This record gives sequence, structure tokens and C-alpha cells, in this order.
Amino acid sequence: MKKISLILAVLLLVSCQKGNHYLDNTGYILEDEVVFSRHNIRSPLSAPGSELSIVTPYDWVDWGVETAHLTARGGRIEQKMGNWFREDLDIFESLNENNTLIYSNSKQRTIKTAENFIAGFNKDLPLFYLYQDDSMDPLFNPMYTVMNDDLQKRIIADMNEIGGVAGTEDDPYKGILAAVENISDDIRFMEDVIGFKDSPYAEENQLEHLPLDEMTIILTEGEEPAMKGDYKLVNSIADAVVLQYYETGKAFGKDISFDDIRRIGKVKTVYDKVLFANHTTAVLVSNPLVKKIKDEICDSARKFTFLCGHDSNIASITAALGMRLPQTIDAVEFASPIGSKIVLQKYKKGDSEFIKVNLIYASVSQLRETQEITISNPPMILPIDFDGLSRNADGYYKMEDVINRFDETIAEFESLAK
Repeated sequence: MKKISLILAVLLLVSCQKGNHYLDNTGYILEDEVVFSRHNIRSPLSAPGSELSIVTPYDWVDWGVETAHLTARGGRIEQKMGNWFREDLDIFESLNENNTLIYSNSKQRTIKTAENFIAGFNKDLPLFYLYQDDSMDPLFNPMYTVMNDDLQKRIIADMNEIGGVAGTEDDPYKGILAAVENISDDIRFMEDVIGFKDSPYAEENQLEHLPLDEMTIILTEGEEPAMKGDYKLVNSIADAVVLQYYETGKAFGKDISFDDIRRIGKVKTVYDKVLFANHTTAVLVSNPLVKKIKDEICDSARKFTFLCGHDSNIASITAALGMRLPQTIDAVEFASPIGSKIVLQKYKKGDSEFIKVNLIYASVSQLRETQEITISNPPMILPIDFDGLSRNADGYYKMEDVINRFDETIAEFESLAK
């Protein structure tokens, strides 16, 4: 018992240390930090009156904002995350508008997330975004800039690999549907939570369960990868239930345990994997951001960069670069929780430069209780691994190895885009 208590005390001491996300005394000096952030808590993407409003007999919570907008809770949490970055960042005092970039996508939820981060960061810094009349800034838009029959076949094959089954002429999405089938128990559990069998949707279509058979994948130049059919609706429902949990801690007024809401979070896992994390798509749609992140890391004049986009961006960036996102702890989502951040830190030791990469996000209790996020109550910090790259004895990647990976990924895009 004493041994366990000692281990817990050591872990607490380490997690609460200030600076550099686990400060060490081995001579590494932080030079700059690049953060790619998912927006914080938003309302669902589906507008009132859509299918989402009739798949349950219950009333959804009033998120208090328009469709797909950042909620008040999301804004408060992002301010608290900005505060933690301010406290944690050793180079904070040297930051100014000349060596810092805060850049968001042009959607309301990303703009407001970045604005709230700045407010918590407590620095008078400008926010840059391109006005796009509510469409995507090309930097953040995970769209195909090239598409042809060979690429379509390759992408569908990649997607089917997620389910471990090759597609056939009669069943081109066999592997994708197999991946959905693997989470069918969790989907059926979600049906019970939302009362699906008593919903107007079920009554109108004479259904006992949400169907899982119909699917179409759409791969079009100039557009994001898209899915139509049964699982898209299932994913939208799971997304809304999770967002409702963040706002209320309940499911339609009823208590729900963390394990149960995490089961519903699991329902969402296949969607981004299929559409944005299959390797060929990831390389094609993440290219602008991969180039931008590399440029920011290599810019000696830049000290801090904050880019604010979406979970689809995180899925494609990490898959393209061979980053292995850790399975999350104390989170509803399994890969990129709401408001989560990929944080790349560049260090110098002697004449050599090194990189650390972490996934950082607010815990469920911090989100639900809008707790202060500080050095003494830090967010979750999980290391991100690179396939095929090795850390040194102190846990750092060589800068040249990481930049080579960026260059290889950019070269792969150029080869695919020919």
C-alpha cells in the first residue's frame, strides 16, 4: 500500500511541475511551440428540423447558440486552457505580435475558440483568419485537390483496411461496414439511451433499430471526403449525445455514467478513421497544414503558433505523418477529444535540436465542472509516437528526423497529385 501511495505521489509531483510539459533538468531549452487545436464544445452540426430532431422522443438540450457554433461552456473552457498554456510556457514573457501567430479556420466555432484562447493566454495578440462567407479557409479545408479513378480505388481499399476486409465488386464497402459492425453493440446501447424505438423516425420508417446497411462514399475533387447513408446518421446522433453530456452531464435528463457515455463516444470512432485517417486521403487532404506546421517549426523568428481547426484536421495530419495518437484517458472521445491539441515543442541542447509531441486536452471533469486548468490542476498530457522514429534516452525526437518525416509526407502528396 505504501508503495502505491509513493508512486501516486511521484506522478502527482511530476504532473504539477511548471514548464515544458514535464520539466526536466537535462539541459534542454525550449525554443518554440506549435499548437494545432480542435475547436472547443460546439452545438451539433445538424440544424433543428433535421433527422436528428426525430430520432428520439425526448427533447435535446438547448445549447443556447446557433447550429455548429461554439457554446458558452466551450468558450469558458478554452479560456482556461489558454491560461494553462500561459502558466506552463517558459517563453511566454518573450512573446509578442512579431514572433507569435494565432490563426483559425473561418468557421464561427474555430474563430471563437481562438479568441477565447487568446483571452485566457492574457497576451495582446492579433487573431488572423480569412473571411470565407462561412466556408472553409483553404488551409484548414480537408478537401481533395486531385481525384481520379486510380486514387478512388486506392482510397476505398485503404478505407476497407480499417475493417480488415477487402471490398468486392458487389460489396465495395465491405471492410468499412465490418468496422461499423464491430461497434454495433455500442450503437444498440445508444439506441436505448435515446429511446430510438419510440421515436417519430422509428415509427415513420417502421424500424426497431437504426439500420447499418446502406452506405455510399463520395470522393470528389474540390470537396471533402463524404459519407451518405445509415452510419452517417448514427455518427451524428452519437456526436449530439456526447455534446449534450458535456453541457448537462446527463442524457435527456437521466444520469449516465462515464463508462456509458464513453461507449457512445466509441460509436464515433469509425467515422473519422474511415474518411480522414485512411493513409491516402490523409496525405492528400492534410498537405496544406503539413506544410504550414513544418514552416512554423522551422521559422527561427517564430516562438509560438496556435492553429485552430477541426478533429478531421487532427485525424488527417496525424495519419499522414505516421503519428500514433494515444488512446485517450479520462475522455469521452477515443482519439481527439473536444478542444484537444497536438503540441509540437522544439528544444535546443548544445548545438542539437529536438522535438517533443504531445496530445493535450481537458479531462472530463474539467469540461463538465468548468474547473480552473492550472499548473496544479493540469490538463491531460499524453505523448504522441511516430511510426518508425525513435526517441533518445531523454524522450526527445531528433529535429532532423521529424522534419524528414514532414518532407517525406509532402513528397508523397506530390507523387499522388501527379
